[in-house]
Amino acid sequence: MIPNVVRGGRMAGLMNYLVGPGRANEHENQRLIAGDDRVTFAYSPGVELSKYAAFEIAEILDAPRKLHGTSVVKPVYAKDEETGAFLKDENGKKIRTGSKDAHVWHCSLAVEAGYGSVPDEQWAKIAGSFVEKMGFIDPDGAKSSRWVAVHHGASKNGNDHIHLVVSMVREDGTKAHTHNDFYRAQVACRELEVEYGLPRLESQEHGQGLAGEKPAERARAARGNNALSDKFELRRRLRAALSTANSAEEYVRHAQDLGVRIAPSFKPGSTMEVRGYRVSLGARGNDSTTIWYAPSKLDSTLAWNDIHARFGNKDRAAGDAYLVSLHSSNQTREHRKAVARPISEQQLERMMSHKTGPDTLANVYARLSLQFERNKPGTFNQLSESYARAAQGGGNVRYAARLNERFRSDRGHGWVALAKQAGRLGRVMMQNHLATDRPRFAAGVDRLINDAENIVNAEMRRIQTQEAQKVNASKLPHVPYRDWNAGAHPGLGNDQGYER
Repeated sequence: MIPNVVRGGRMAGLMNYLVGPGRANEHENQRLIAGDDRVTFAYSPGVELSKYAAFEIAEILDAPRKLHGTSVVKPVYAKDEETGAFLKDENGKKIRTGSKDAHVWHCSLAVEAGYGSVPDEQWAKIAGSFVEKMGFIDPDGAKSSRWVAVHHGASKNGNDHIHLVVSMVREDGTKAHTHNDFYRAQVACRELEVEYGLPRLESQEHGQGLAGEKPAERARAARGNNALSDKFELRRRLRAALSTANSAEEYVRHAQDLGVRIAPSFKPGSTMEVRGYRVSLGARGNDSTTIWYAPSKLDSTLAWNDIHARFGNKDRAAGDAYLVSLHSSNQTREHRKAVARPISEQQLERMMSHKTGPDTLANVYARLSLQFERNKPGTFNQLSESYARAAQGGGNVRYAARLNERFRSDRGHGWVALAKQAGRLGRVMMQNHLATDRPRFAAGVDRLINDAENIVNAEMRRIQTQEAQKVNASKLPHVPYRDWNAGAHPGLGNDQGYER
């Protein structure tokens, strides 16, 4: 189960959002699940909530704060605009610039997308147990915080979830205890998974995982009309760059070709010894803020040392030197189509010889997502994410080389063949290992592979139809006439990049 904790100062605004349509009209059947006795007395669990009900519930939750006049704030610290890191003074302490209201504690609890839905009755029990484990409920009542749980359908990614809203002012006017609440929320979720028979997260069960996105990151993507947040889009482009590179230096260059801004991170006291690297997509849409991420925080396998290890530490010095050359360099690029390259021979040889694993498939599906889905990532991107989570002899090399040449043409056959091979390898991998070791993962991936096969088959039919039309057109007599109203129809199979 996945908790996501946020603190703010707008009780009515949050409640109105929870019962509203959502940022992408994804909310449905917005209803009360559980809550403080005063809330469930006014509105029965299961009842659909209106805007008026949301406002009234906010008033009930916020009554102790207004009655006692208790102020709850949290400090605001200065951050580096480029890296997002906290600025510190000469004593190594964070520089405080002010404070903001924080009397509203908001936490979403979500199960994995492949798990399905949780009955409302079970969600009610989970919600009650969770607020107790967080210390918001006092058996005597005086030290209790008022709270409510709301359900409004699955997320855009298919995760069934609820939202918990808790007042940080107790009945007696004292402040609720929030120290280390992020960590305590994680601990509570691990305990609840056992108590209620919920599936454990892949990251907990297998010791690794991928970074999720925060509400603020989703909101930034929505403001810029971007399908993915920076964090998810960077992961897609970096993995696509891995699929086309044969060295660490090539990986960095190919990532830049895909519109990723890259800067080196140095060891303390040095401007030459590379410790790692940072990545960003720059300003997106109407948002002029540039946010930098450490790739190892996006996906632990994207750390710089791991990148070198992927290529057997080949040309390590050249890779480090190229990173150093990017320090303080002007990386501003004019708006243009990104350059997406063909799959590397190394990756192709692995796939043709069946010497591949989830990590390779994650990279290949990321590249296929750029090829087929462009600015509307879907099935191929989901497969890349799924295999990336799972990732944490000789073969027909001549055929692999021929396949690589096909990627350089505009016909699209090579990409279709690659997608089919990836699907075959994925099924073999599931049959041999994953279906037994990780059945939930295998079930979800099997469905995605079926969807991918439908996309690939449709693309193959489109290519065949286009070629048949060209053959038929070549048999017709030449007519010196041009239809200026007919628009260009570039197929998905070309490799001219995608608009970023």
